[in-house]
Amino acid sequence: MALRLRGLAGLAIVNALLVAAAIALGQEEQKLPDAATAAKQLYQNVIFEDVIKAVSKSKTHDGFYLSFGAPYPKQILSVWASNETYHKLPGAGALVGRTVRIRGMVDPTASGPMIYLESPAQFQLRRVDEAMISKTELEGKGDRHQFIMAIRYRLQRNDFDTIEILGSELHQSHERFLDGRWMLDAFFGAFKLGADRSNETFEQRARTITDWKARYPESVLPILVEARFRVDLAWKWRALEAGDKPPNECGQHCEQELAAARQILEARPQAKTSPNYFVEMIGAALGQGWKKEDYFRLFAEAVSREPEYDRFYSAAANYLRWYGKKGEWETFAEEQRRKLGGPEGDARYTRIAWSQEDEYRHHLFDRTAISWPIMAAGFDALIRQYPASNYLKNAYAYFAWEAKDRARLRTALEPIKAHPDMDIWVNLENVQFAEKFAAAESVGASAR
Repeated sequence: MALRLRGLAGLAIVNALLVAAAIALGQEEQKLPDAATAAKQLYQNVIFEDVIKAVSKSKTHDGFYLSFGAPYPKQILSVWASNETYHKLPGAGALVGRTVRIRGMVDPTASGPMIYLESPAQFQLRRVDEAMISKTELEGKGDRHQFIMAIRYRLQRNDFDTIEILGSELHQSHERFLDGRWMLDAFFGAFKLGADRSNETFEQRARTITDWKARYPESVLPILVEARFRVDLAWKWRALEAGDKPPNECGQHCEQELAAARQILEARPQAKTSPNYFVEMIGAALGQGWKKEDYFRLFAEAVSREPEYDRFYSAAANYLRWYGKKGEWETFAEEQRRKLGGPEGDARYTRIAWSQEDEYRHHLFDRTAISWPIMAAGFDALIRQYPASNYLKNAYAYFAWEAKDRARLRTALEPIKAHPDMDIWVNLENVQFAEKFAAAESVGASAR
């Protein structure tokens, strides 16, 4: 099937649209100095524009370092943001690889030139490359985030035509990122609203969905996005109504929104042709605390329709981590491994375990029953299946370091030496620590 957006023809269309947008914006802005130029202007107020190479949470201070020129400790300029300021920055949590504009005074420090952000007003996130929706090779957290942001820009302009074409193609093609993750999952991720977003943002999204449904009354996409919107609104209400309630309990408004999401989906069973129908229903089920037998009846229907959709399995692990007994989600991962069997089963186990890693703050193997040897076998299988993925190779090496597996770490570090991924390693110092550990050298703690 020839894809209209994801193929060469689609790229030409997107490029033409971008040229038109550039003309509409008028003359190009004057080029600003880069980080290397700004770093030389000590004790001066500067404005520069450059790409963030790494983001490191400080081990000794309450905040984050943004590294320019190269990841820490080879950076040419650092920008410091307190924890409060950092979390108010647009794009916080997915800034590696993004171009930003920053103003502030350059101070000399022991680790090199530094700008201290006193306010988010000193920070500006530059436009995303909207052609990301048509590029043929994407992978890793950075590309996934920019793909999502490109879709969000289209949504902000009510470009429902482009979104409908892209959504239709991804449903039919089952296209993946280079690391094997579904692009369709990222497509729907573009419509997620965090609980911290403003009331005005939620109100605008409601109006956008109404306009979308009016333009495409027969499409399931705005229906699925509306269900996601209701689940997101439920979590916003939950944050407001939490009080002394347990972490997994809803208040009145939260319950109403979850019920509305479920009603929207149940009224459109034809939307089950999309895996995201089940993703959104599973989200409502998690919030409503469905009984285990009801939840896994829904899960069984989902995987019967699209057994390779990774989001179903990570969501089931989330459900068991919330409502199951200790060790139950790990048992689920092992059951899915055995059910599928062979290298494919190992790979599924790895995807499930990996999906929970953030919940354990780098203690996946200390605080869970996940087996590193099985997970390593899954990485081997994934890398054989997706040999072009640098992201997978970096993740394998990082998990080997977390698991304190010197033998596998030595082997895994070799192919990533030239291209360590800072979305995984955070900074070059961690890569150096891993290399020392692999060589059986002692490892100290970073002071930064």
